[in-house]
Amino acid sequence: MFQQLVKIIAGGGGAAARPSMDGVLEQMDSHLDNVERLIQPAPDSKPRTAFDVDLPKERLSMLNLSPRQRLKVLTKALPLFIHMRRAARLYDDAFQPLEYEASPDFLAGLEALAYRLGAKAVKYVKVPRQAIFRDKGIPAPYALVFTVVMDKEPLDTAPSFDCQHEVMRGYKNMAVIANRLADFMRDHGFAAYPGTALGGVTDYTQLAELAGLGAIGYHGLLISPGEGARLRINTVYTNITNLPLEKKNEHLWVRDFCAMCKKCIRSCPVEAIFDQPRPRGDGGRQCIDHDTCRDYFAANYGCGVCLVVCPFSQVGYEIVKARFKGNDQAPKFWIDLEPAHLT
Repeated sequence: MFQQLVKIIAGGGGAAARPSMDGVLEQMDSHLDNVERLIQPAPDSKPRTAFDVDLPKERLSMLNLSPRQRLKVLTKALPLFIHMRRAARLYDDAFQPLEYEASPDFLAGLEALAYRLGAKAVKYVKVPRQAIFRDKGIPAPYALVFTVVMDKEPLDTAPSFDCQHEVMRGYKNMAVIANRLADFMRDHGFAAYPGTALGGVTDYTQLAELAGLGAIGYHGLLISPGEGARLRINTVYTNITNLPLEKKNEHLWVRDFCAMCKKCIRSCPVEAIFDQPRPRGDGGRQCIDHDTCRDYFAANYGCGVCLVVCPFSQVGYEIVKARFKGNDQAPKFWIDLEPAHLT
């Protein structure tokens, strides 16, 4: 599947060629079968959102690139999938951790490495079982969660090839960083399993909010200090038991602003964003009608309009916060964590 995907991107593929991103991700996930004991999802966990669509090939933007665009994509797609495969193979060995508690010096060194490699922010979370996608599993109970920034200029052209290329750059960077961090952690005796940069077996935005990196906006994306929603998120699952976990999220005021703004809702080309996030049944919230979003997403270079028009992406988190006077009428909600999901 990896070779087929590269061939299609590089050369456009034959008449019958049609890559399945869901198939690629399932192959990555199959390495979980080699982990002796996986932490299972909660009974009410949601499935991972599907990527594949039923549109004809001529409508799929990434299968109708010019030769120059294909070459440009390969510079990001090849290293992305190479590092994703390497991350998946780390689930194949029977790694036995020698350490379970990390010193402050180790954590400082780990975070310093992440920042040197290009991470924007790093925090930690105990993964609730309801954040694990249905029929998946994780090899360790905790996660290092980190973000990388995407450049504003190409994103502002969304939906466009340049925007999609910048998103791919973000995914590639996350894959590289996750592998390097996992190597560092394993070298010091800790279990470490990189999350899949594209896809994954847990809800990364939910983990990022629980870790205190930001808050999920009405467009379903994480809004974080600095670049707002211009972020990508990845994880490294680990056995470290004494991670400095956040007890309070200082960013939840963001949704009070979202309840007044709703610019992403008005700007969505296919009206796929709910007027207010809806309870999902597993403790989380659903912001997007994924079936409505998916076809436009596939036909228009991954869209990205909601990300771009967000005031937090345009003027920045700090400026929005300084100007915002509050919203007493905002519906109050947060990601619920029932005790059964934490075990």
